[in-house]
Amino acid sequence: MKAYHTYSAIDVAYVLLEQAAKQGKQFTNLQIQKLVYVCHGVSLAHFDRPLILEDVHAWKYGPVVPSVYFNFKQYGADFISEHSEVQLDVASQKIVCQVIEVLGHYSGPQLVELTHRSGSPWHQVWNDNGFKIIPDEIIKNHYALIKESGFTNCL
Repeated sequence: MKAYHTYSAIDVAYVLLEQAAKQGKQFTNLQIQKLVYVCHGVSLAHFDRPLILEDVHAWKYGPVVPSVYFNFKQYGADFISEHSEVQLDVASQKIVCQVIEVLGHYSGPQLVELTHRSGSPWHQVWNDNGFKIIPDEIIKNHYALIKESGFTNCL
């Protein structure tokens, strides 16, 4: 039996940054928000378990994990230069690597567009009156449909 763990969203963000650096890539706060969210969705769909401990919120520019946003807020639109030696279980590490492989070249605005699509979890819960939590069940169902379709380039 494989051991799966749930992590803080900031730890997942640091692993994304570390793996990106190994591939010569860098991410902004906007990009890291969307990529943490996608990793979480893939984990829910593939392993039926959350990757992150925190809730994902629907904000104006898409899915956001507030702790990650505020941790990297000082970078604004600049690339994040922080790194940490965080370790994930093997399956979670593979998710991070896959997400970077598929979406690591997307800009922040492209990731916003991707996560704002009609029918997306963000689209299902967003309203102009304020922030809402995007339930894991909605995220899981969305990424399960993507998994079943075989369109991994549409994570």
